[in-house]
Amino acid sequence: MSGTKKIKFTHLHLHTEYSMLDGLVKPKELMPLVKEYGMDAIAMTDHGVMHGVVQFYTEAKANGIKPILGVEAYLAEDYKKKSRTIKKDGSDKMYYHLTLLAKNFEGYQNLLKLVTIANVEGFYYKPRIDKTILKKYSKGIIALSGCYGGELVQTLFKYYKDEDTAIKEALKVIDVYKDIFGDDYYIEIQRGTSGEKAEKIIDPLLIKVAKEANIPLVATNDTHYLYPEDGQVQEILWAVNTGKRVDDPDLFKSPTDQLYLKTPEEMLEMFKDIPYAIENTQLVVDKIEEFSILFDRIQPHYLDVPPGKTAEDELRDKTYEGAKKRYGEITKEIKERIDYELKVIHDKGYDDYFLIVADYINWAKQNDILVGPGRGSGAGSVVAYSLQITDIDPFWWGLEFERFLNPQRPSPPDFDVDFQDDRRDEVIKYVEKKYGKEKVAAICAIGRMDTKAAIRDVSRALGIPLDLADKVAKLIPVKRGKPMAIQKAVETVEELKDLINKNPQLNRMIQAVSRIKKLARHVSVHACGYVITPEPLVNYLPLRLAPQDDSLIITQVEGKPLEKLGLMKYDFLGLRTLTIIKNALNAIEKHHGQKVDLDNLSFDDPLVFKLFQKGETDGVFQFESQGMKSYLKELKPTQISDINFMCAAYRPGPMKYIPDYIKRKHGVEKVKYLHEDLKPILEETHGIAVYQEQVLRIA
Repeated sequence: MSGTKKIKFTHLHLHTEYSMLDGLVKPKELMPLVKEYGMDAIAMTDHGVMHGVVQFYTEAKANGIKPILGVEAYLAEDYKKKSRTIKKDGSDKMYYHLTLLAKNFEGYQNLLKLVTIANVEGFYYKPRIDKTILKKYSKGIIALSGCYGGELVQTLFKYYKDEDTAIKEALKVIDVYKDIFGDDYYIEIQRGTSGEKAEKIIDPLLIKVAKEANIPLVATNDTHYLYPEDGQVQEILWAVNTGKRVDDPDLFKSPTDQLYLKTPEEMLEMFKDIPYAIENTQLVVDKIEEFSILFDRIQPHYLDVPPGKTAEDELRDKTYEGAKKRYGEITKEIKERIDYELKVIHDKGYDDYFLIVADYINWAKQNDILVGPGRGSGAGSVVAYSLQITDIDPFWWGLEFERFLNPQRPSPPDFDVDFQDDRRDEVIKYVEKKYGKEKVAAICAIGRMDTKAAIRDVSRALGIPLDLADKVAKLIPVKRGKPMAIQKAVETVEELKDLINKNPQLNRMIQAVSRIKKLARHVSVHACGYVITPEPLVNYLPLRLAPQDDSLIITQVEGKPLEKLGLMKYDFLGLRTLTIIKNALNAIEKHHGQKVDLDNLSFDDPLVFKLFQKGETDGVFQFESQGMKSYLKELKPTQISDINFMCAAYRPGPMKYIPDYIKRKHGVEKVKYLHEDLKPILEETHGIAVYQEQVLRIA
């Protein structure tokens, strides 16, 4: 209506999917809705963690929304002389909730430290901090007194039968927080989140306490999902999280269905008797500065650069020194390639990266740890070959550097390095010792709900028989390893449609699964990814202990968002095949007195090709499956290029060209080229373009 004053309100208490089964809010779905509701800022306050900080920040910025980065912290009951470092004997599980928001970049960095300490030092049922550590890292942080699990509200509950005592005790609690946060402490009030009875007791007391203490009262909604109808789905998630069924009387159930993203108008209606509590959300928002959490590039410096030299100088010298050992004579062609690669590497700022990777690979080799010869696009670098990062000569194999790194490529280089798996940890310990344990950590991985897994999870929670759930899951079509969306499957698979019509109880399951697909479900450790930083990691991102391994510290941010943050990833893959090869080499030397040099093996041994021709490839990586063995028997490979082709083509997409390749190799089908100029490029693969290098040369 014209003339109506626009309501300004910001949600300052919100749980995303990264609260792990305690929130349904995906940042990508959230931001357009925030915009639609007319809000220009939104907070993220996940339970004790900040796994989603990069996604939340980048999605908010992409939608023109001001991101408010925070956490709902768990505070140990230290007034009973219990802190985050109490004896973990099961005697105390009590903690309070406290809403913390970063006011500026310093506050954000302090938040990272608090969340890291809570997860690494203070994890006891929940990641906990105490007031001592809170005070140490309070600068730049705004605190709201918390939900109904906060210390202020719990104190009011304890003494509410005597109002004077309740207010007196509450003021004591406030004084402690005021001492920590000063004017950045606010009293949080929620409605519609904890049941009518609780609100009837607490609301009047909170309002009086706020007036008595002269502290602004700020209205929040304990948001866990986007829409009212999501409440039932959230209940299912709580059941999945605890391994219980939704009809279990012991399952935690919210006393309300109001934990959805409310519009400013709905919030004003809820707090119409104290509209200033809505307006005060803007006091908080206006205090929060705009700052970036993204960095241009965070990479450590190579520590062994001699005095008076730069990393660029050191990389050039080491490359040419290595090239002389590899090639003997450095021809004009080799020099041109090396100089070109070095220029691209330097211009993109990766001199240190190449030196660091070469350093730990060469340390492994010097310590008799078997390292893979190189895989992926990094094998196309002559600089990498000269530094012994890879053992594959790009000239001999016809590999292009541009696949790995080129002036137009925005993403950083990524060497996938294989180590024998029984000694991989030694390499990581070497890196930790060299760069500092506080600067090296494994990367976390966020497991997500795919359709089939979600069907089984939700079915267990709803009490649907497991055999029925399995039947539904098996009817979901899978394309290129990805299950079809459940709603689409129901529409297109007749057998599935009939099954659901016969079992009405499946409808609720189908609705829930369609809502939670790709939702963050659990945290694990990335198979090989590590991050190394020039300063302590906690200056850039939050950390935590690995699930089931409290000796391993991992990041709270997963791989792809780490790249957005500006951090460099280093891959240490443990490969069992290399351990088997190493054991075989040791056995050969022990029993036959023969030392096999893997760097100088022949590629034309007829006995090896005979094994491939018979399909006797058990234990040979990529060649073990029955389908591959069948093709090998038809192909009867006679040269290394045949093996290369099969390895590249035996995957969805190019598989259809394998029969043509076999026919052309044996002269059953004539090799044809669209143009004669393609012959030198495609002759090796009988006229079929299968390698990226071939496509690059054609282009």
